[in-house]
Amino acid sequence: MIKRLLLIFSLTLLLLTPSLVFAQTEPSPEIPVPVEQDVTINQEVQASITQILSQDVDQNDVPQMTFLALGDNGTTYTVNTADSYSTGLRYGLAVGNRVILQIIDNGDGSQTAYLGDVVRTKGLFIVALIFALITLLVGRGRGFFALIGFAITLAILFWFVFPMILAGHNPVAISVLAGIVMLAINLSLAHGLTRNTAVAFASCSLGVILAWLFSAAFVAIVKLSGLADETSVFLYWQVGNIAIPQGLLLAGIILGAVGVLDDVAITQCETIAELKAADPKLGGRELFTRGMRVGRHHIASTVNTLVLAYAGASLPLLLIFMADQSVSLWRFLNTEAVAEEIVRTLGGTCALVLTVPVASLLAAWVWSHAKKSALRGFTEHEHE
Repeated sequence: MIKRLLLIFSLTLLLLTPSLVFAQTEPSPEIPVPVEQDVTINQEVQASITQILSQDVDQNDVPQMTFLALGDNGTTYTVNTADSYSTGLRYGLAVGNRVILQIIDNGDGSQTAYLGDVVRTKGLFIVALIFALITLLVGRGRGFFALIGFAITLAILFWFVFPMILAGHNPVAISVLAGIVMLAINLSLAHGLTRNTAVAFASCSLGVILAWLFSAAFVAIVKLSGLADETSVFLYWQVGNIAIPQGLLLAGIILGAVGVLDDVAITQCETIAELKAADPKLGGRELFTRGMRVGRHHIASTVNTLVLAYAGASLPLLLIFMADQSVSLWRFLNTEAVAEEIVRTLGGTCALVLTVPVASLLAAWVWSHAKKSALRGFTEHEHE
Protein backbone atom coordinates (compact mmCIF):
# COMPACT_ATOMS: atom_id res chain seq x y z
CA MET A 1 0.00 0.00 0.00
CA ILE A 2 2.81 2.40 0.87
CA LYS A 3 4.59 1.62 -2.37
CA ARG A 4 1.40 2.25 -4.36
CA LEU A 5 0.80 5.65 -2.74
CA LEU A 6 4.39 6.73 -3.19
CA LEU A 7 4.37 5.50 -6.80
CA ILE A 8 1.20 7.42 -7.62
CA PHE A 9 2.51 10.69 -6.20
CA SER A 10 5.96 10.22 -7.71
CA LEU A 11 4.44 9.76 -11.17
CA THR A 12 2.16 12.74 -10.62
CA LEU A 13 5.09 14.95 -9.66
CA LEU A 14 7.12 13.75 -12.64
CA LEU A 15 4.27 14.59 -14.99
CA LEU A 16 3.55 17.97 -13.44
CA THR A 17 7.11 19.18 -12.85
CA PRO A 18 7.89 20.46 -16.38
CA SER A 19 4.61 22.34 -16.74
CA LEU A 20 4.73 23.73 -13.21
CA VAL A 21 8.34 24.88 -13.14
CA PHE A 22 8.61 26.34 -16.60
CA ALA A 23 5.11 27.70 -16.91
CA GLN A 24 5.09 31.45 -17.39
CA THR A 25 2.31 33.64 -16.12
CA GLU A 26 0.90 36.69 -17.84
CA PRO A 27 3.36 39.52 -18.44
CA SER A 28 3.95 41.73 -15.45
CA PRO A 29 1.75 44.84 -15.36
CA GLU A 30 3.49 48.04 -16.23
CA ILE A 31 4.40 49.68 -12.94
CA PRO A 32 6.03 53.10 -13.11
CA VAL A 33 9.68 53.02 -12.11
CA PRO A 34 11.10 56.08 -10.35
CA VAL A 35 13.41 58.17 -12.52
CA GLU A 36 17.00 57.75 -11.40
CA GLN A 37 18.67 60.91 -10.18
CA ASP A 38 22.30 61.79 -9.51
CA VAL A 39 23.03 60.92 -5.90
CA THR A 40 26.14 60.84 -3.77
CA ILE A 41 27.77 57.41 -3.77
CA ASN A 42 27.27 55.61 -0.45
CA GLN A 43 29.64 53.06 1.02
CA GLU A 44 28.79 50.66 3.83
CA VAL A 45 31.51 49.86 6.32
CA GLN A 46 31.47 47.50 9.28
CA ALA A 47 33.04 49.05 12.36
CA SER A 48 33.59 48.53 16.09
CA ILE A 49 32.66 51.19 18.64
CA THR A 50 35.82 52.29 20.44
CA GLN A 51 34.58 55.18 22.58
CA ILE A 52 31.28 56.76 23.65
CA LEU A 53 31.75 60.54 23.43
CA SER A 54 28.35 61.62 24.71
CA GLN A 55 24.89 60.34 25.58
CA ASP A 56 21.98 62.71 25.77
CA VAL A 57 18.27 63.24 25.27
CA ASP A 58 17.30 65.64 22.52
CA GLN A 59 14.54 68.25 22.48
CA ASN A 60 11.99 65.59 21.63
CA ASP A 61 12.95 63.52 24.71
CA VAL A 62 14.48 60.73 22.65
CA PRO A 63 17.91 59.19 23.44
CA GLN A 64 20.85 60.01 21.19
CA MET A 65 24.56 59.22 21.25
CA THR A 66 27.86 60.32 19.72
CA PHE A 67 30.61 57.72 19.44
CA LEU A 68 33.89 56.85 17.74
CA ALA A 69 34.02 53.71 15.61
CA LEU A 70 37.01 52.03 13.98
CA GLY A 71 36.05 50.75 10.55
CA ASP A 72 37.36 47.52 9.08
CA ASN A 73 39.07 49.72 6.48
CA GLY A 74 41.25 51.21 9.24
CA THR A 75 39.51 54.60 9.37
CA THR A 76 38.07 56.04 12.59
CA TYR A 77 34.68 57.71 12.21
CA THR A 78 32.73 60.06 14.48
CA VAL A 79 29.05 59.18 14.44
CA ASN A 80 26.13 61.17 15.83
CA THR A 81 23.00 59.05 15.98
CA ALA A 82 20.81 62.17 15.83
CA ASP A 83 21.90 62.55 12.19
CA SER A 84 20.80 58.98 11.49
CA TYR A 85 17.67 58.47 13.58
CA SER A 86 15.55 61.55 14.14
CA THR A 87 13.17 59.43 16.20
CA GLY A 88 15.89 58.44 18.61
CA LEU A 89 18.35 55.60 19.06
CA ARG A 90 16.37 52.39 18.82
CA TYR A 91 18.74 50.10 20.71
CA GLY A 92 21.46 50.37 23.31
CA LEU A 93 25.06 50.60 22.12
CA ALA A 94 28.27 50.03 24.09
CA VAL A 95 32.00 49.98 23.47
CA GLY A 96 32.92 46.87 21.50
CA ASN A 97 29.60 46.60 19.67
CA ARG A 98 29.79 46.03 15.94
CA VAL A 99 27.84 48.46 13.76
CA ILE A 100 27.21 49.14 10.09
CA LEU A 101 28.08 52.67 8.99
CA GLN A 102 26.97 54.42 5.84
CA ILE A 103 29.77 56.62 4.56
CA ILE A 104 28.79 59.53 2.33
CA ASP A 105 31.28 61.51 0.26
CA ASN A 106 30.57 65.22 0.77
CA GLY A 107 32.28 66.18 -2.46
CA ASP A 108 35.02 68.29 -0.87
CA GLY A 109 37.24 65.39 0.16
CA SER A 110 35.52 64.92 3.52
CA GLN A 111 33.15 62.16 4.54
CA THR A 112 30.18 61.89 6.88
CA ALA A 113 29.39 58.66 8.70
CA TYR A 114 25.83 57.70 9.60
CA LEU A 115 24.69 54.79 11.74
CA GLY A 116 23.00 52.37 9.37
CA ASP A 117 22.38 49.39 11.62
CA VAL A 118 24.03 47.02 14.05
CA VAL A 119 25.80 43.76 13.14
CA ARG A 120 23.54 40.98 14.40
CA THR A 121 25.40 37.92 13.12
CA LYS A 122 26.66 36.85 16.55
CA GLY A 123 23.28 37.36 18.18
CA LEU A 124 21.50 35.39 15.47
CA PHE A 125 24.01 32.56 15.87
CA ILE A 126 23.33 32.43 19.63
CA VAL A 127 19.57 32.39 19.07
CA ALA A 128 19.88 29.60 16.49
CA LEU A 129 22.13 27.60 18.83
CA ILE A 130 19.62 27.87 21.70
CA PHE A 131 16.83 26.75 19.37
CA ALA A 132 18.86 23.75 18.19
CA LEU A 133 19.82 22.71 21.73
CA ILE A 134 16.22 22.86 22.97
CA THR A 135 15.04 20.86 19.96
CA LEU A 136 17.70 18.19 20.53
CA LEU A 137 17.19 17.97 24.30
CA VAL A 138 13.43 17.57 24.04
CA GLY A 139 13.07 15.86 20.67
CA ARG A 140 16.21 13.69 20.88
CA GLY A 141 16.49 11.57 17.74
CA ARG A 142 13.38 12.99 16.12
CA GLY A 143 14.53 16.48 17.02
CA PHE A 144 17.83 15.82 15.26
CA PHE A 145 16.09 14.75 12.07
CA ALA A 146 13.70 17.70 12.40
CA LEU A 147 16.71 20.04 12.38
CA ILE A 148 18.04 18.33 9.26
CA GLY A 149 14.64 18.82 7.64
CA PHE A 150 14.68 22.45 8.72
CA ALA A 151 18.05 22.96 7.02
CA ILE A 152 16.82 21.25 3.85
CA THR A 153 13.73 23.47 3.83
CA LEU A 154 15.91 26.58 3.97
CA ALA A 155 18.07 25.20 1.17
CA ILE A 156 15.02 24.56 -1.03
CA LEU A 157 13.72 28.08 -0.38
CA PHE A 158 16.97 29.94 -1.01
CA TRP A 159 18.38 27.78 -3.81
CA PHE A 160 15.21 26.83 -5.67
CA VAL A 161 12.06 28.75 -4.79
CA PHE A 162 13.45 32.28 -4.59
CA PRO A 163 15.79 32.05 -7.61
CA MET A 164 13.07 30.48 -9.78
CA ILE A 165 10.57 33.19 -8.87
CA LEU A 166 13.12 35.93 -9.53
CA ALA A 167 13.88 34.29 -12.89
CA GLY A 168 10.28 34.90 -13.93
CA HIS A 169 8.69 31.48 -13.38
CA ASN A 170 5.21 31.07 -11.98
CA PRO A 171 5.50 31.67 -8.19
CA VAL A 172 2.34 29.70 -7.43
CA ALA A 173 3.47 26.61 -9.34
CA ILE A 174 6.95 26.84 -7.84
CA SER A 175 5.51 27.10 -4.31
CA VAL A 176 3.16 24.15 -4.80
CA LEU A 177 5.94 21.95 -6.15
CA ALA A 178 8.42 23.04 -3.48
CA GLY A 179 5.80 22.58 -0.74
CA ILE A 180 5.12 19.00 -1.78
CA VAL A 181 8.83 18.20 -1.96
CA MET A 182 9.47 19.76 1.47
CA LEU A 183 6.59 17.77 2.95
CA ALA A 184 7.94 14.53 1.52
CA ILE A 185 11.41 15.17 2.93
CA ASN A 186 10.37 16.46 6.35
CA LEU A 187 7.73 13.82 6.98
CA SER A 188 10.17 11.05 6.06
CA LEU A 189 12.95 12.46 8.23
CA ALA A 190 10.78 13.19 11.25
CA HIS A 191 8.56 10.09 11.19
CA GLY A 192 10.38 7.54 9.06
CA LEU A 193 9.27 5.68 5.92
CA THR A 194 6.11 4.20 7.40
CA ARG A 195 2.55 3.61 6.32
CA ASN A 196 1.40 6.64 8.29
CA THR A 197 4.05 8.81 6.67
CA ALA A 198 2.81 7.82 3.21
CA VAL A 199 -0.80 8.54 4.14
CA ALA A 200 0.11 11.85 5.77
CA PHE A 201 2.12 12.85 2.69
CA ALA A 202 -0.83 12.09 0.41
CA SER A 203 -3.14 14.10 2.69
CA CYS A 204 -0.73 17.05 2.88
CA SER A 205 -0.27 17.09 -0.87
CA LEU A 206 -4.02 17.39 -1.31
CA GLY A 207 -3.98 20.06 1.40
CA VAL A 208 -1.42 22.09 -0.57
CA ILE A 209 -3.65 21.91 -3.64
CA LEU A 210 -6.61 23.03 -1.52
CA ALA A 211 -4.59 25.97 -0.17
CA TRP A 212 -3.83 26.96 -3.76
CA LEU A 213 -7.49 26.74 -4.83
CA PHE A 214 -8.93 28.53 -1.81
CA SER A 215 -6.36 31.33 -1.80
CA ALA A 216 -6.74 31.90 -5.57
CA ALA A 217 -10.53 32.03 -5.23
CA PHE A 218 -10.41 34.36 -2.23
CA VAL A 219 -7.92 36.72 -3.88
CA ALA A 220 -10.18 36.94 -6.94
CA ILE A 221 -13.35 37.43 -4.87
CA VAL A 222 -11.85 40.18 -2.71
CA LYS A 223 -10.04 41.73 -5.73
CA LEU A 224 -6.55 41.93 -4.28
CA SER A 225 -3.71 43.29 -6.39
CA GLY A 226 -0.79 41.84 -4.40
CA LEU A 227 0.68 45.33 -4.04
CA ALA A 228 -0.79 46.30 -0.69
CA ASP A 229 2.53 47.17 0.96
CA GLU A 230 5.51 49.22 -0.14
CA THR A 231 7.83 46.19 0.01
CA SER A 232 5.90 44.47 -2.77
CA VAL A 233 5.86 47.65 -4.86
CA PHE A 234 9.59 48.14 -4.35
CA LEU A 235 10.19 44.55 -5.48
CA TYR A 236 8.41 45.21 -8.75
CA TRP A 237 10.43 48.36 -9.28
CA GLN A 238 13.66 46.42 -8.87
CA VAL A 239 12.81 43.12 -10.60
CA GLY A 240 11.34 43.53 -14.05
CA ASN A 241 10.74 39.92 -15.07
CA ILE A 242 8.88 38.73 -11.98
CA ALA A 243 5.40 37.26 -12.42
CA ILE A 244 2.14 39.08 -11.75
CA PRO A 245 1.74 40.55 -8.21
CA GLN A 246 -1.04 38.19 -7.12
CA GLY A 247 1.33 35.29 -7.69
CA LEU A 248 3.60 36.28 -4.83
CA LEU A 249 0.63 36.75 -2.51
CA LEU A 250 -0.68 33.29 -3.37
CA ALA A 251 2.80 31.76 -3.03
CA GLY A 252 3.12 33.23 0.46
CA ILE A 253 -0.23 31.78 1.52
CA ILE A 254 0.66 28.34 0.15
CA LEU A 255 4.08 28.21 1.81
CA GLY A 256 2.55 29.39 5.09
CA ALA A 257 -0.01 26.58 4.97
CA VAL A 258 2.65 23.93 4.26
CA GLY A 259 4.18 24.58 7.66
CA VAL A 260 1.10 23.40 9.56
CA LEU A 261 -0.43 20.81 7.23
CA ASP A 262 2.01 18.08 8.21
CA ASP A 263 1.22 18.52 11.91
CA VAL A 264 -2.51 18.05 11.33
CA ALA A 265 -2.13 15.16 8.90
CA ILE A 266 0.37 13.11 10.89
CA THR A 267 -1.66 13.58 14.08
CA GLN A 268 -4.81 12.20 12.44
CA CYS A 269 -2.93 9.28 10.89
CA GLU A 270 -1.26 8.34 14.16
CA THR A 271 -4.56 8.66 16.05
CA ILE A 272 -6.39 6.31 13.71
CA ALA A 273 -3.49 3.85 13.69
CA GLU A 274 -3.53 3.77 17.49
CA LEU A 275 -7.30 3.18 17.48
CA LYS A 276 -6.88 0.26 15.08
CA ALA A 277 -4.01 -1.17 17.10
CA ALA A 278 -6.08 -0.95 20.30
CA ASP A 279 -9.11 -2.59 18.69
CA PRO A 280 -8.33 -4.51 15.47
CA LYS A 281 -12.06 -5.20 14.94
CA LEU A 282 -12.82 -1.55 14.14
CA GLY A 283 -13.88 -0.99 10.55
CA GLY A 284 -13.14 1.96 8.30
CA ARG A 285 -16.34 3.88 9.14
CA GLU A 286 -15.81 3.59 12.89
CA LEU A 287 -12.14 4.52 12.59
CA PHE A 288 -13.06 7.64 10.61
CA THR A 289 -15.78 8.63 13.08
CA ARG A 290 -13.57 8.25 16.14
CA GLY A 291 -10.62 9.91 14.42
CA MET A 292 -12.73 12.94 13.52
CA ARG A 293 -13.70 13.39 17.18
CA VAL A 294 -10.05 14.02 17.91
CA GLY A 295 -9.62 15.96 14.68
CA ARG A 296 -12.34 18.46 15.57
CA HIS A 297 -10.51 19.38 18.76
CA HIS A 298 -7.32 19.73 16.73
CA ILE A 299 -9.14 22.00 14.25
CA ALA A 300 -10.42 24.27 17.01
CA SER A 301 -6.99 24.77 18.57
CA THR A 302 -5.09 25.05 15.28
CA VAL A 303 -7.46 27.60 13.75
CA ASN A 304 -7.07 29.79 16.81
CA THR A 305 -3.30 29.38 16.63
CA LEU A 306 -3.21 30.44 12.99
CA VAL A 307 -5.40 33.48 13.56
CA LEU A 308 -3.20 34.65 16.43
CA ALA A 309 -0.03 33.97 14.42
CA TYR A 310 -1.19 36.10 11.50
CA ALA A 311 -2.55 38.78 13.83
CA GLY A 312 0.79 38.91 15.62
CA ALA A 313 2.69 39.23 12.34
CA SER A 314 0.48 42.11 11.21
CA LEU A 315 0.16 43.75 14.64
CA PRO A 316 1.78 47.11 13.69
CA LEU A 317 -0.52 47.41 10.66
CA LEU A 318 -3.63 46.69 12.73
CA LEU A 319 -2.61 49.09 15.47
CA ILE A 320 -2.04 51.92 12.98
CA PHE A 321 -5.61 51.69 11.75
CA MET A 322 -7.06 51.20 15.22
CA ALA A 323 -5.18 54.25 16.51
CA ASP A 324 -6.60 56.47 13.77
CA GLN A 325 -10.03 57.36 15.14
CA SER A 326 -11.01 58.97 11.82
CA VAL A 327 -10.95 55.58 10.07
CA SER A 328 -14.28 53.76 10.33
CA LEU A 329 -14.57 50.00 10.68
CA TRP A 330 -16.01 49.85 7.16
CA ARG A 331 -13.02 51.72 5.73
CA PHE A 332 -10.67 49.66 7.86
CA LEU A 333 -11.95 46.36 6.44
CA ASN A 334 -11.89 47.69 2.88
CA THR A 335 -8.24 48.70 3.04
CA GLU A 336 -6.30 46.31 0.82
CA ALA A 337 -3.52 45.75 3.35
CA VAL A 338 -6.07 44.59 5.94
CA ALA A 339 -8.09 42.55 3.44
CA GLU A 340 -4.88 40.86 2.32
CA GLU A 341 -4.13 39.69 5.87
CA ILE A 342 -7.68 38.39 6.27
CA VAL A 343 -7.47 36.41 3.02
CA ARG A 344 -4.00 35.17 3.96
CA THR A 345 -5.41 33.81 7.23
CA LEU A 346 -8.65 32.32 5.93
CA GLY A 347 -7.26 30.83 2.72
CA GLY A 348 -4.68 28.72 4.48
CA THR A 349 -7.03 27.89 7.34
CA CYS A 350 -9.73 26.51 5.02
CA ALA A 351 -7.19 24.14 3.51
CA LEU A 352 -5.98 23.16 6.97
CA VAL A 353 -9.49 22.40 8.21
CA LEU A 354 -10.30 20.24 5.18
CA THR A 355 -7.04 18.34 5.52
CA VAL A 356 -8.32 16.84 8.78
CA PRO A 357 -11.19 14.83 7.21
CA VAL A 358 -9.04 14.03 4.16
CA ALA A 359 -6.27 12.58 6.34
CA SER A 360 -8.80 10.79 8.55
CA LEU A 361 -10.55 9.25 5.56
CA LEU A 362 -7.34 8.05 3.91
CA ALA A 363 -5.93 6.71 7.18
CA ALA A 364 -9.19 4.93 8.04
CA TRP A 365 -9.26 3.30 4.60
CA VAL A 366 -5.61 2.24 4.72
CA TRP A 367 -5.69 0.85 8.27
CA SER A 368 -9.06 -0.88 7.82
CA HIS A 369 -7.44 -2.87 5.00
CA ALA A 370 -4.17 -3.45 6.86
CA LYS A 371 -3.08 -6.94 7.80
CA LYS A 372 -2.39 -7.97 11.38
CA SER A 373 1.33 -8.05 10.67
CA ALA A 374 1.17 -4.36 9.73
CA LEU A 375 -0.51 -3.56 13.05
CA ARG A 376 2.18 -5.44 14.94
CA GLY A 377 4.84 -3.61 12.97
CA PHE A 378 3.23 -0.27 13.80
CA THR A 379 3.10 -1.07 17.52
CA GLU A 380 6.72 -2.21 17.59
CA HIS A 381 7.86 0.87 15.65
CA GLU A 382 6.04 3.26 17.99
CA HIS A 383 7.60 1.70 21.08
CA GLU A 384 11.17 1.57 19.81
